[in-house]
This record gives sequence, C-alpha cells and structure tokens, in this order.
Amino acid sequence: MQTNPARVLVYDTSTLHCELLTAGLESLGLGFAVRSANDFEAVDDVLTVDRDWVVVLSESTMGVNSMSVAKHLRARFDWLPFVFLLNEGRIDRVIEAFRVGARGIVYSNENLSQLASCISRVHRGEVCVRGVDLGVIFDGLLKPNPRVTDVTGRTLLSPREEEISGLVAEGMSNREVARALNISESTVKNSLFHVFEKLGISNRVELARYVNGASDPEGRAIQ
Repeated sequence: MQTNPARVLVYDTSTLHCELLTAGLESLGLGFAVRSANDFEAVDDVLTVDRDWVVVLSESTMGVNSMSVAKHLRARFDWLPFVFLLNEGRIDRVIEAFRVGARGIVYSNENLSQLASCISRVHRGEVCVRGVDLGVIFDGLLKPNPRVTDVTGRTLLSPREEEISGLVAEGMSNREVARALNISESTVKNSLFHVFEKLGISNRVELARYVNGASDPEGRAIQ
C-alpha cells in the first residue's frame, strides 16, 4: 500500500541547525513537508494541533537533555515516531534513544539521503537501524537499569521515586518532571525529599551522579 510522503518535524536547540536540516531535506525533492522548532513549547504546539509527524531529534539536542525532550514528548504523545541523528561511536546514546521510543537512528557522518530514507521507513511503520548495531541494542535493552538497593538487596526507592530520580538526573526541573508524569509539583518535591533521605545525599548534582554513574555513596557499584 502506497503512503503519502512523510511530514517531518525537526527539533534542535540550534536555530541554524534546524534551518540547515529543513532546507537540506526539502532540497532532495522527495515531497517531505518539513517544519522545524527549537524549543519544546513550539514542537508541543505543532503536535497538539496535528499529530501526523515524524520527529527528528539531532545530536546537538542530544547534548542538552535530549532524553528529557523525548520523554516529555512521549508523555504527551505516546505513539510519536522519533528519528535520532547521532554522532558515530556513541552506542550508549543509541540504546537510550530506543529506551525512550526511537524508531530510527542515523549518524551525523551519513548523508541527507540516508536520513531521508530512514524517515521514509519510519513513516511506513518500520524500524531503521544499522544491522551492525542490532545485537548491541538488543543486549542493552534487555539489561535492567541500575537500581539502588540496601544491604539486603531490597530496592530503596519506589518505582515512582526511581522515575522521578531518572528525570531529575537528566536535568529536568520539578515543574518539568510534574508535567511529564502528570503529577503535582508538590508531589515531585516530596518525593525528592524522601529520595535524598534514603540515599544520604543533599542535592540534585549528587542524585545525577548516583543515577548516571550507578554507584552508592561509598563508590561501590549498585547491583
């Protein structure tokens, strides 16, 4: 069955990068309808009105809380297909991108035609990733995320506390976490208070270190 050309929403915090990607995709003459946005509110406004888009998240966004952006969007639009434009050699980002709902991965050293091909495949409902990466991605997705436990092996944090901690560790504010999880800001604050108390930490920087570094206050690996 033939499908109409994809509509593509390019998201990047750099206005220049947005414009370059938009112009490049349009220049291929494939019939893509391309729009761009460089802040979350703008992309949210587009998707609220019209949801039939493939969203491209580029590497420069990946350096600025990209996972937070993706989780924000998936919290609002759980069906949303993402294509991530990543730097070569960062398989950890590839795995995390698929954790938050990526349907396609393209590397920055590939050309625009390869990006366009990936977008078209994702638009048709396919998953687009290099065969050489598949095994590593599957292995990464099958491994559970590290969880903070006590000496008996019991999980210290509740599922909600773990969810909030993960978003805070990515750089979200309390308000952003509340919006992403559809809870009140006071619930986020109270949960963080209990998380800090359980982990024996006092600030968000330490929380990010424990979540991202997967170590306890004594530096031992979290099981």
